[in-house]
Amino acid sequence: MKKKIRIIINPISGTNKQIKAEKAIEANLNTEMFDSEIVYSNKKGHLTTLAKDAVEKNYDAVIVVGGDGSINEAAQGLIGSKTSLGIIPIGSGNGFARHLNIPMSLPNAVERINQFRIKSVDTVKVNEQSFVSISGLGFDAHIAEKFSLAKGRGLWNYTKISIREFFSYSEKEYTISIDETTFEKKAFMIVSANANQFGNNFVIAPQAKIDDGQLDVCFVSKPELLQIPYVLFKILKKEIDQTKFVQIKKAKKIKIELNDKVFMNIDGEAIQQSKIINIAINPLSLSVIY
Repeated sequence: MKKKIRIIINPISGTNKQIKAEKAIEANLNTEMFDSEIVYSNKKGHLTTLAKDAVEKNYDAVIVVGGDGSINEAAQGLIGSKTSLGIIPIGSGNGFARHLNIPMSLPNAVERINQFRIKSVDTVKVNEQSFVSISGLGFDAHIAEKFSLAKGRGLWNYTKISIREFFSYSEKEYTISIDETTFEKKAFMIVSANANQFGNNFVIAPQAKIDDGQLDVCFVSKPELLQIPYVLFKILKKEIDQTKFVQIKKAKKIKIELNDKVFMNIDGEAIQQSKIINIAINPLSLSVIY
């Protein structure tokens, strides 16, 4: 019996690879194995609606053709269901796909769907919003907000904005509770990592696992200008946790108290939060094709 899958394409995902992705699907998807359909998201929140509809109609999988933001949006409708999430990565960073070792080559990514290996992974709740990969507070959230307002997408535009904003952004004071232990902490950014990276192999939590029932909470301090090349080198070598710039604590629950409402970077999207941010792991709550 064929597996029933819904392929959702985000036509405004970050890199304009949608047409190439469609051609790769047409050329490589195993039609003897799958009864498939292709649909298109057309507004914010539409991927969630399409994913929920697939769950209600007992689809075996929803395949997202997009980046981390698209994956997050679809996952909102899949968490807690038996419908699996598949990924054909065409985003700017593709952090979740890279953590799962899904190929960046489109034909190879489709072949990974054909193999249809599935496993359950953790997701994370931030107040009323869930994420699958990573969330950040501080500098990365500031950049995510600026990036969302920029005309161009892609790594180069993200890098330009980061360089421009780096010099004026300073470390902030936070009141944090991790699994009932409360303390004050000054940080350039605080990253709650389910997966290990932001995207583009910028690995902030090298030891993070997406099925261990824990978050890697990364407290990042601001480097001096001349230290930035070293920090970038260690990030790309997956060794940033071995430096003085990142301290990592394991956690199942986190509470962060702020003086004002702020934006958070949630799977690459800037989303405004309240003055109190509650973060909690949701163990093995999403089925994924890997």
